[in-house]
Amino acid sequence: MVHPVGKTALNSHSEAKSAGRDLRFDTLRGLFLVLMTINHLPTEMREITDQPLGLFTAAEGFVFLSGLLAGWVYTRRYRSVGSEGLWQATADRAKSIYRWHVAALLASFILVQATEHFLGYCSPAVPKLFFEHPLEALGLGLSLLYQPGLLDLLPMYCGFVLLLPMVIKALEDGKRFRVLALSGAAWLAVQWAPPIDGAPLYPINTGSFNLFAWQFLFVAGVVVGHARVSGFAQVARPNRWVVGAAAALAVYGLGVRHAHWHSLWPEATFGVFLNKPALGLLRLADFGAVAYLVAAFAERFPALLTSRTLSLLGRHSLPVVAVQSVAIMTLLQFPGLFLSSTSRTLIAVAVVGLLFAVARFHGRLGSTAPAPLGTRQAAPRGLVESDGAHAT
Repeated sequence: MVHPVGKTALNSHSEAKSAGRDLRFDTLRGLFLVLMTINHLPTEMREITDQPLGLFTAAEGFVFLSGLLAGWVYTRRYRSVGSEGLWQATADRAKSIYRWHVAALLASFILVQATEHFLGYCSPAVPKLFFEHPLEALGLGLSLLYQPGLLDLLPMYCGFVLLLPMVIKALEDGKRFRVLALSGAAWLAVQWAPPIDGAPLYPINTGSFNLFAWQFLFVAGVVVGHARVSGFAQVARPNRWVVGAAAALAVYGLGVRHAHWHSLWPEATFGVFLNKPALGLLRLADFGAVAYLVAAFAERFPALLTSRTLSLLGRHSLPVVAVQSVAIMTLLQFPGLFLSSTSRTLIAVAVVGLLFAVARFHGRLGSTAPAPLGTRQAAPRGLVESDGAHAT
């Protein structure tokens, strides 16, 4: 049964455009995936890919854009099939994310075990619980209570996706500022909370991302995606004062990152402001400033931020993230592969090439099956592709 939402129904060009999938967002997500992949490898290329635009990494952009696309896609789903359909869609999506996480976990575990069995040694670069207590590692990993490095991104999305029905329903009810206030309050509480020593909790490990902090980026993205599908003006005509303030903050971030400008705060405070797991204040503000400027630029010069090659990665981010985790964890077991600058660069290029191959293969698999009803629609203009079935 379809439950129309009368007060948000639109017949404008904006909603027509939102029926498809904007390649600019998938292009940026694909770029972020490339940067994150290189940043997980010991290569000189990280000098270019690690925090290139300031005091934040590609992970912040990836999480924000995933929220934006989720808000875009699942708002339309809510307006088509109502609350019950939205709950079902997000539950199905969370199950899909979990399955990809389990596949990555099991593949990584098997390859680590194979290395130990056939080569007789265990690399310190892989999760030690995998070979110290393998059954415990599997049990905790399957229950999401053990998320070592490279295996902590997809579990975070399971939780975020399950928030979507409540967030989108509140946005549809006109409670945008309440949503942002509650999400911001959770982020702020993390900034004031004392750090938690994870050593006594070992082997419990819920990943390097603090979910209560990083949810703010995702929810902010959902709010923006909901606004886009609802036809609200965003950065088509940016306020010059806002642009000036954002530019000033972005320049400061670039100066600190690349020109080694002095901090405006004491060292301890500056460290808290740049904290990545808790998404520190300056890190978040710098990302927001750069994101605003990029959005304004993309509105003015959309073709310059559109790449069908990179957007392929963005559209198939789940298998790409899963394969990336397995490939990197496998390679890091063999330090001999990274002895020269040439080998480090070639391996990084090869892993990135593998991601494109995975995305293309996954795309061909998906194209052989009929699309779910309502997920493929005609899209105007060259910047939009009809691929809105999945958002993260």
